[in-house]
Amino acid sequence: MKEKLINLKEQYKKNPAWCWLLATVFFFPLLPEYVSPFLLFIGFIVFKVQWSKEGKKAKVGTLGKLMMAFMGFALISTLWSDTKFSTISTAALWWGMFLIEIMIHNIVRTRKKIDRLLAAMSLSGAINGIVAILQICSYTLFKYKYITKSQVFVTPFYKPLDKAVYNWLPFDIDTTLWWDSRASGFFSNPNLLATYLMIVYPISIYLFLNTKGKKHKLMYFMINVLISGGISATLTRGGCVIAIIGWLFMFIVLFKQHKKPLLEIFVPTVLVIVPSLLTRYGIIFKVRGAGSEAAKSSAAHLKIWGSLLDYIFHHALPFIIGTGFGIEQTGQILLNQYQLDKPHGHNFVLETWVELGIVGLVLLFTVLICGFGKLLEINANNGKKFTLVFCVFTSMMMYLLFGLTDYIFNSPKQIINLFILLGLTQALSHCYDKTIIHDADSLRKAAQKELKNTINQKPIKHKRGKKKHINT
Repeated sequence: MKEKLINLKEQYKKNPAWCWLLATVFFFPLLPEYVSPFLLFIGFIVFKVQWSKEGKKAKVGTLGKLMMAFMGFALISTLWSDTKFSTISTAALWWGMFLIEIMIHNIVRTRKKIDRLLAAMSLSGAINGIVAILQICSYTLFKYKYITKSQVFVTPFYKPLDKAVYNWLPFDIDTTLWWDSRASGFFSNPNLLATYLMIVYPISIYLFLNTKGKKHKLMYFMINVLISGGISATLTRGGCVIAIIGWLFMFIVLFKQHKKPLLEIFVPTVLVIVPSLLTRYGIIFKVRGAGSEAAKSSAAHLKIWGSLLDYIFHHALPFIIGTGFGIEQTGQILLNQYQLDKPHGHNFVLETWVELGIVGLVLLFTVLICGFGKLLEINANNGKKFTLVFCVFTSMMMYLLFGLTDYIFNSPKQIINLFILLGLTQALSHCYDKTIIHDADSLRKAAQKELKNTINQKPIKHKRGKKKHINT
């Protein structure tokens, strides 16, 4: 243990920015919404100090520049927004969360670092999964009077602290909506937890498929089961459906390459997620009101989407440039014009369209399409590389698919998720660009390989010709 602590201390001295990045990626899903951004800001300060000492200049990359264009337009929308404080604070939040993409793009330049970053994400997802499972199990035991209320794991986890903090804020946050019957882990509500687990779900499968050694194999197997259990515990219909779709997609694409390990993890994953999905829809278990609840929820979503489309197509200016960044304006439109007491559009496409118009929507989709394009451009010609790129691609796909059923940019943690995925995309693209040597470590390895090849090269033997004797 002492040796490990000494090793960690040495690693921190050598590369503090990388250590802070790992800590940020691991801890932000475990901390409250109002704490996670500060962890990121501290990490970025450490990164800037280190880069300045080393004489390096931070780069943003193509994706970063495109995202800056989107966020710049979001900031400009303050000029025509009726909720200027909400717009400027939301835009500022995006610019702040953008820092993690810059850090990943500049720090994560090797395959080893990518794997460690993904491992930190998966482990954090597993911890959320454990808490979510305990939340749903303890609530069920309380419901059937096997335990007392004091023994129930609170959901959301930071419920008492949230109430205290939100009372001090200069604006109102509704604290009356709590999901005691659905797990939310360390997040504010079940949908937010499901969003995060959507991202780490394919990543945990990649780590399971490509790790070596029985102990590590078992560890990532359990991590995947816990993440699956966390998705199930949220009782989020969209999350469960998309998890199954994502799993089938990965199973079909990767089956030829990873037959045995995929079959090993297939059964427990399905057994964990499918019952939750069926329960939520009220098909298999006869839970009172489950089916009617699902139907009401679906009808409510359709009504929200129809109302927002109606508003967009009947107002020229919002159609083009939107009503202003931030969900407050959308909530007011739904309440005042359509008598729907909903905070947002429950769909990231419609929500972005209402807030920033077709201009903002085009800018956002340019970023996303470019991100997918960068992943598809990678020449993933070997097994491990292909699995890695494909699973990150699937994470992005599942994240956006879930965004069609809920607003996935609704909190600091949600926004960080987006920037981590974009940062990973840039890191993968850079890591597999064979035209350049990326860092000192890569240069050292290349030199060692060349030296080894030189040493192992057999000397060329020259045949000696027979001497000719001339008779005189």
